[in-house]
Amino acid sequence: MEINKHKGEVKLKLAGKDYKARLTVNSIMMIEDAVDMGIIKLATKMAEGEVRLSHVIAVLTPALRGGGNDLQTPDVVKLVEKTGLVLSIKAVADLLAISLSDNSEEKDSKEGKQEQGD
Repeated sequence: MEINKHKGEVKLKLAGKDYKARLTVNSIMMIEDAVDMGIIKLATKMAEGEVRLSHVIAVLTPALRGGGNDLQTPDVVKLVEKTGLVLSIKAVADLLAISLSDNSEEKDSKEGKQEQGD
């Protein structure tokens, strides 16, 4: 499975299988509506250990669909059951951290290497 980090794709391991996930602007708006809070606040709450299973499902479903997986909410619930709560929560926390992080350091280091090669 090839992941395009420039498109915001992330690889998640759920129930022993790798899935491509991607949070689009539309999926973030859906998540915010579903959990009734902003995505940054949700990520912060997750980092503090305030996690609801409904939030995990609300994030995973559109993220997996954004990665090209034809999964509906009941399918994602089954994946979470098979994966286990702790690993599912970790997958969502990682997804949010990667999707919401500023990649400027990575871009700066790549640009610096290109300038050195000139």
